Amino acid sequence: TEGTGSVSPEAAQIKQWRAEPWTFAHQVLCVDELDDWQDETMHALVESQLMRFALKASKGPGKSALLAMIMWWFMVTRPMPKIVATSITADNLSDNLWTELAKWQQRSRFLKATFEWTADRVAARQHRETWWMSARPWAKSASQEVLGQTLAGIHADHVLFVLDESGGIPSAVMSAA
Repeated sequence: TEGTGSVSPEAAQIKQWRAEPWTFAHQVLCVDELDDWQDETMHALVESQLMRFALKASKGPGKSALLAMIMWWFMVTRPMPKIVATSITADNLSDNLWTELAKWQQRSRFLKATFEWTADRVAARQHRETWWMSARPWAKSASQEVLGQTLAGIHADHVLFVLDESGGIPSAVMSAA
């Protein structure tokens, strides 16, 4: 099935999605049912003023899927957001999280019509320079100074940093976030 019957939702609909990321997941991403822990995480997102959270490491429960859902939710429900994602390796970022973003976009007429996906960036078709998500890998051989610049310089009213597999990310990258 393709998500959201309308290619251009009304402001009231976007306001509801911002307050209810689980409704966004159902209506836009065509998620039939969230796992209990995914639902709990989405509820925690709207209850937290700082929106900082970490997920316990495990294999196979759907962490990348949840991260992609959250990234799309943030992208749609904030004006002119900047979302930056990084991971333990460039391959992990492109092969897992970025591929997951593409998968969810393909399920939604609205996301396909509104956003352009590339191998390292997703941007609003109408606001490419100011409304985007970016994949930012870091070089393992980089100095601490260069590592610290991986996530530096991001300024906007609505910023989201996604640190996938954060246990293997250098502290200089983490500090910048």
